[in-house]
Amino acid sequence: MRAGSTAPVTRMSLLKRIDRSFLRGLAASLAIRPDEYADLFLEEARQVSVERAAGAEGPVTVGAGAGAAARLVGRERVLHASTGSLESEAIEALAGGLRSSGGEVRAVAARSDEGKAEAGGAPEETVRTARAIGRYLEEVEAAALQAAEDRPVAWAGRGEARSQAILVATSEGEVAEDRRDWVSFTARLAGGRRGGETPTVSEGGGARDIDRLRALHPPAGVGARLAASLREQRDATPPPSGEMTVVLAPGPGGIFFHEACGHALEGDRALKGRSLLVDLLGEEIGPRDLTLVDDPTLPGLPGSRRVDDEGWPASRTVLIDSGRVVGLLLDRATALLAETAPTGSARRESYRDLPLPRMTNTFVLAGAHPPEEILASVMRGLYVAELGGGEVDTVTADFSFRIRRGYLIAGGRLVAPLLPSVVAGNGLTALRGIRMIGNDLKFDPGAGECGKEGQRVRAGVGQPTIKVEGLAVRRAAAA
Repeated sequence: MRAGSTAPVTRMSLLKRIDRSFLRGLAASLAIRPDEYADLFLEEARQVSVERAAGAEGPVTVGAGAGAAARLVGRERVLHASTGSLESEAIEALAGGLRSSGGEVRAVAARSDEGKAEAGGAPEETVRTARAIGRYLEEVEAAALQAAEDRPVAWAGRGEARSQAILVATSEGEVAEDRRDWVSFTARLAGGRRGGETPTVSEGGGARDIDRLRALHPPAGVGARLAASLREQRDATPPPSGEMTVVLAPGPGGIFFHEACGHALEGDRALKGRSLLVDLLGEEIGPRDLTLVDDPTLPGLPGSRRVDDEGWPASRTVLIDSGRVVGLLLDRATALLAETAPTGSARRESYRDLPLPRMTNTFVLAGAHPPEEILASVMRGLYVAELGGGEVDTVTADFSFRIRRGYLIAGGRLVAPLLPSVVAGNGLTALRGIRMIGNDLKFDPGAGECGKEGQRVRAGVGQPTIKVEGLAVRRAAAA
């Protein structure tokens, strides 16, 4: 196998196959009342995934799907229907039957599920992509095993490339097209004994293509970090329990703000009484050097895009400015309720799903403090190098996150790796407990996905080093 410059699929353009004026007229015909909005969403998606474990390549799976959805939004109801066809006749029939449905339609008019098969019958370009991903995983495995210094370990990895072409035609006359490519991987290393457990560590990452993935996540570096993390976990100690100062590392720590603040400022939650933060619009909830933004226009990040899934231009939205809550993420439906303009935040997993206001790339702007100054200011506390999954109640702002990799801070320096822990608290209390914000903004290099109401989409997070006082820490239960 040879790694090289590859794209997951050939360049896809839906407008080359479907007439723009036909789509524009069809969308306009759906909205017959002044207070209504309608759109057509067309999608073509292809993906290939490769698995590897124990020195051998596992299943290589390819998938492809295409379809269209019609939607009508009014102040009283939302109608939605989809079809697994991109033929003009099917799209016209889909739109024609929408009003007669009488309510939201989830059933598919002419569904064609995404096909999944072994890579043997796939297009040559997809086969080349699969080979490039397989080669990358093979190199990560070799580097991890070499760095493990002959200790018995088990390695497993998975890589995926996905391409999505979308087209949106609206009743307001807009026709917008976008193309999104992403290549990602996850790798796990396990081995040794720690009491009755087998320590396991993992790493992941993503980029717009395989060459960029290699540049951002060189196989040798990934393998070395996995082996080093595994050695640390073999010698890790239990975390101290109780309230303490917590320092969030730059980059991955941004998931805290994604979960604790971002979801609470998504329009559907905020305007339906499911967000504590919306009641505090205009109020100061954090230090004056705290600014949180959502920006899909930044190139090369998981949530980046040219337009959203309603065809609205992508744009930067400030959510918290100088410690004050100032913004919401709105799609067209929630913007209608708020009597303002959308923020280009509509996202859907596929044509079968209704769009929801969602985050894209959400991050805290850099502050003034060097990271070494922040660490030196903590006499005893916890350094969070990597956060895992968690739970947030957007109504109460209570949260709980698993710390996948953390270190004890003593005398202003890192002194010992800790066993998996849990950090918990209340979002408002935590925001008011921020004492220092670093000047070292970084983005999480991970694969970047977010789930909401059963839909998963890519999302980026980032932040500089941040010091927070008064968070509760305890040891995590065994996974």
